[in-house]
Amino acid sequence: MIREVDDCMDKNGGEELSRIIHEKFDALKDFHWKDPPPPTEERAKQKIVWDKEISDLLKQFNRCDELKKPVTYIKNGLGNWYTFLLYPGMEPTNSLSEQAIREHVIIRKIIGTFRSETGPEYYQYIASLIATWLLQGKNIYHELKKLLTQELCLKPS
Repeated sequence: MIREVDDCMDKNGGEELSRIIHEKFDALKDFHWKDPPPPTEERAKQKIVWDKEISDLLKQFNRCDELKKPVTYIKNGLGNWYTFLLYPGMEPTNSLSEQAIREHVIIRKIIGTFRSETGPEYYQYIASLIATWLLQGKNIYHELKKLLTQELCLKPS
C-alpha cells in the first residue's frame, strides 16, 4: 500500500495521502511491537478501528481522479489490510514473502521462461515445498525422498 501511495505523491492530493498512510503505518508499528504485546482481543478491536479509519480515508480521497489507482488498490484490500493483527507473530508487511520469492524470480529471469504450459505450475509447487521444509528446519533431501517414495508407491530404501 505504501509503495502504491508513494508512487502518486506528485499528483494532486498524493502528498497528503502519503503522509496520512505513513502516519497510520507508524502508529500500527508502535501498536504491533508493544512490549508486552497487546492481547488478541485488543488487537481484534484495533483492527476494527483501523479498518473503519482506512474506509473513511478512502471516502476523503475518492473524489481525486488523479489518485484513482492507489485509492482503488486500497479499496480492493478493505477488510484485509490489518489481518495480521489477528495472528500474533505475523509481520505487518509482505517483506518476508518478497524475500522468499526473490531467488525464484531471479532463476526465472536467468532461464528466460519455462518451456511448457505446466512448467511454471510445477516449479511453483516444488519451490513451495522446498521453502516450507527449509523454514521447518527439515532436510530437503530426506523430505523429497519420502514424498516421492510415498507418491510413486516405491519401497523405502
